[in-house]
Amino acid sequence: MTMNKKNPFFLKSYFLVALLAVSLASFLYIQDIIFKLEETSLMQSRIFARFTSDMFTKNGQNLTDEIIFEEIIQNIKFPIIVTDSLDNPVAWRNIGYLDTIFSLDENPKYQADIRRMISRLDNENKPVEIKYNDRVFAIAHMGVDPLYKRLQFAPFFQIIVSSIFVLIGIYGFLFYKKSEENIIWAGMAKETAHQIGTPLTSLKAWVQILKDKNIDGRIVSGISEDSNRLEIIANRFNKIGSPLTIELVDINQEIEEIIKYFKSRAPQSEGHRIEFVFKSDRRLLVPIDKDLFKWSIENLIKNSMDALKESKNGEILIETRADQNKAVIKVSDNGNGIEKKNLEKIFEVGFSTKKYGWGIGLPLSKKIIEEFHKGKLVLEYTMAGKGTRFAIILPTKTQENEEENSLD
Repeated sequence: MTMNKKNPFFLKSYFLVALLAVSLASFLYIQDIIFKLEETSLMQSRIFARFTSDMFTKNGQNLTDEIIFEEIIQNIKFPIIVTDSLDNPVAWRNIGYLDTIFSLDENPKYQADIRRMISRLDNENKPVEIKYNDRVFAIAHMGVDPLYKRLQFAPFFQIIVSSIFVLIGIYGFLFYKKSEENIIWAGMAKETAHQIGTPLTSLKAWVQILKDKNIDGRIVSGISEDSNRLEIIANRFNKIGSPLTIELVDINQEIEEIIKYFKSRAPQSEGHRIEFVFKSDRRLLVPIDKDLFKWSIENLIKNSMDALKESKNGEILIETRADQNKAVIKVSDNGNGIEKKNLEKIFEVGFSTKKYGWGIGLPLSKKIIEEFHKGKLVLEYTMAGKGTRFAIILPTKTQENEEENSLD
């Protein structure tokens, strides 16, 4: 039970660490953007200072060219193309492969590409006229600053990172709940086996005493058979939470044994009769734990018998067939069916329509088939007053497969 105590602490620690990680990642992300914005601000201040200080000492056009090329274009971080007053491209930066082209005079074939890029940038931002002495000497065509895009992405970044941690946390929580459920199943099963085992040992001793006293053989045989049955049940409970004993067996033979047991105990009076019908066309070799597999089938048959308690002529039909690499087992009855409101609850632990039912038969069968044998147990059909049909699907190996493998 140590695992139960540790898991809640682990989950709390996980969510605390996740919160700190998201906060730290967001802080670093935003700090990086702030740092870049500070760099941009410093660059703009430097350009302004250079522009104003040189304005009075240099020729206007030379001033313009120098600042555009040495300061603005070289240091800018977003896509930009600068054209002269006649709309001829004179400088550009951060526009992909065109950055490697330094002069359109030497490479006129790229003129159209530059023009297309100018049009695209103008769609992103309105062109900015650069004036000196009320005269336009250049036009700046600018794209969106990557920092702006990063700021737009920041909330999504936080949502994505937070969602990842939350999903991992939910998965961990569900895994913990499943582990806890398995521990409860195993603990309950072993305790039940222990409780059955004590009186069972005593009962077997009494059977031996009856044999020694030459009591009616049929009575002794019946008691002995039921005590053996109890021993099987105790062993089954012990197997929950223990390593499985997987064998390749003919499930038809196992089902026949189950039917034989229930037939001898099914009501056969005029007013209440239950008949068993078994349909199978060949051997079905399936890797199973025999005890647990039979337990799951018995639970389905018991459910059918309960549904037929008020039926005059009840019938339980069990069918098996091979379907490619799977075995399909169907257990049907012509009982009173399952109410619509209960359909989603039938595999829930603790749910039962019987007054003193435990509600573990169907959940246990589903656990045995799906978790232990990697198969499937589903409610295939039910209708009020018509009956119910459950289907089990298991990985299979038919007789033909076995013969082929033996020839190999």
